[in-house]
Amino acid sequence: MSEVPPLPHLLSALLPAAGLARVLAFASEHGGRRLSIPKRAGDEHRLVALLGREGADLLCAMYGGETVTVPMGPAGTLAAARLRMARALAEGASIDEAAGHAGLHRRTAQRMRARVKGEEIEGQTRLL
Repeated sequence: MSEVPPLPHLLSALLPAAGLARVLAFASEHGGRRLSIPKRAGDEHRLVALLGREGADLLCAMYGGETVTVPMGPAGTLAAARLRMARALAEGASIDEAAGHAGLHRRTAQRMRARVKGEEIEGQTRLL
């Protein structure tokens, strides 16, 4: 079984009812945004589609009638994105592939690759 990444409170509270894949999809779609939570989500509501019936019911029980800012989750942090980029580059991905995988700009991937190559060459002055 895969390891569960550290999650903010709202997302970790939903985990038992919705499961990891649905919680991460919810964070990916709504993370970093304010979301009005209904007191009850109907069967056709977007929360039910994303979190499943149990997950949506739990979210409504916790925050129904309120507006919450949905955490971005593990994919939303810059440190996590840079780690994904570094791994992709180390595995031989192209600049564009690494940038796409990490969700960062290709210039970030170029700087990261140049920095790694610069550290491999002794005596080279680091510019960044």
